[in-house]
Amino acid sequence: MRINTKQFGSVDINDELIIHMREGMPGFPDIKSFILLDSEETKPFYSYQSIEDPSLAFIIMDPFLFKPDYKVDTKQLLKKMDWKEDEEITICVIINATHNDPRKMTANLVGPLIINAKKCEAAQMVIYDTDYSYKHAIFNDETDNKKTGT
Repeated sequence: MRINTKQFGSVDINDELIIHMREGMPGFPDIKSFILLDSEETKPFYSYQSIEDPSLAFIIMDPFLFKPDYKVDTKQLLKKMDWKEDEEITICVIINATHNDPRKMTANLVGPLIINAKKCEAAQMVIYDTDYSYKHAIFNDETDNKKTGT
């Protein structure tokens, strides 16, 4: 199948890799089919591209790259989705990169995207009663100091 995207232009995708969301994304309940797109230039970021709406894509990434102690209890979601605990799930977070300065990117740690690769399904969770933020800074002074050796 060929789809149009805002970021990557026209791309061919494998229909078997389309990720289905039963309830859509919060704010986009009617958008239920997505594909993960990436390129060497954009890693470690991925585009979670809507199949139905070429203008809708979310930038996502692995939260453990910048927050190794991130914890998400997926037990209720697994039960609700009828996923087994031994199935491979991937936890991603949505990135907000609206600023002109990429160092001001933030991640939504309160609403992780949980992807079941085996079933090609996904759901977005909302974590309640947490110290996590929906605008967690990806880059901070501690990270910067480790990279520069200061």
